[in-house]
Amino acid sequence: MDQGLHKSSKDVLVSQLTGEGFRFSHFTMTSEGDYSADDADWNYKDIPHLHEVHALAESHPAVVGRDINCSVNLQRILGVWFPITLVNFEYEKNRQVYYTTLLFFVLIIETRIESRGPIRCAVHTNYSIGSSPWLFFLAPLLKMLVKRNYRVLMSEDIPMRERKGELRKLGYTFRKDGDTYSFIGTRSIMRENLCTPQNASNIIRVDYTTLLDGKQEALAGDAGLLGFRMVRVAEEVVVYPRACPHEGASLDKSDCTGGFVKCRWHGRKVAPIGRFRWGQNAHFDVRAYRAEVAGDIITVEYLPPEARIAQVPAAEAVAADT
Repeated sequence: MDQGLHKSSKDVLVSQLTGEGFRFSHFTMTSEGDYSADDADWNYKDIPHLHEVHALAESHPAVVGRDINCSVNLQRILGVWFPITLVNFEYEKNRQVYYTTLLFFVLIIETRIESRGPIRCAVHTNYSIGSSPWLFFLAPLLKMLVKRNYRVLMSEDIPMRERKGELRKLGYTFRKDGDTYSFIGTRSIMRENLCTPQNASNIIRVDYTTLLDGKQEALAGDAGLLGFRMVRVAEEVVVYPRACPHEGASLDKSDCTGGFVKCRWHGRKVAPIGRFRWGQNAHFDVRAYRAEVAGDIITVEYLPPEARIAQVPAAEAVAADT
């Protein structure tokens, strides 16, 4: 954890402002789904996804540490962008506190992550809206806006967590940089944090002519790194990964007209595994995959980081233009 930081709990902050004459309205919003406590912890600390995923919020980090993120955010409220400063910190494991001000109001929020099984989790978000007594009559309006914003954010965030839960059910795991995720660690979108299931075969072999018969696209293997997507363009077949190696985002529906697929979570651009002409044999190697086409059969082998000897920079994924 970050050293030398004194961290006040949500209750302490509310108590201090109450002593200054503020009045507070309190309420809780809860979400639950098939994902782990780690997946929720990562989602709340993941800084880059705000730019790619959320329609109502944009973040411009100012100070980022392991356990703390201070940023200037743009928040869309009733169609208007409001600049706010946001401080978000890990108070203790599976418990985060964040606070901001909006006009004459202060919002102090605590998120508690409750594990309800290996791949089942509930997240309780406790809100406290405070203001001077003479403006407190407006608190119900702000409460309504906060609840609306919460529902929009969860509609965008929960699919990310559930995607990770789906991969966990297939046996995949995720690397993290400590007992909990760090804010600063989430900014490294070129890291490969998705790990394949233990004892699973890294080789996928299918008849591509059967899968693509009468179709423009076809999927093979599983929904993670041990799978691939084939896209037919005239007499050429382009082969893409099905998952972003960073945090496992699905690439199945990502646009590939630019010659690469773009991760919808963080904007990382992922190059194709390779391409070949219909009916012709081929062999190609990239950083994480080795593939061969012989007759009607395509064989793709995933190479985990520890198994890679040769690097092929030309086929390496490139960072997003952000």
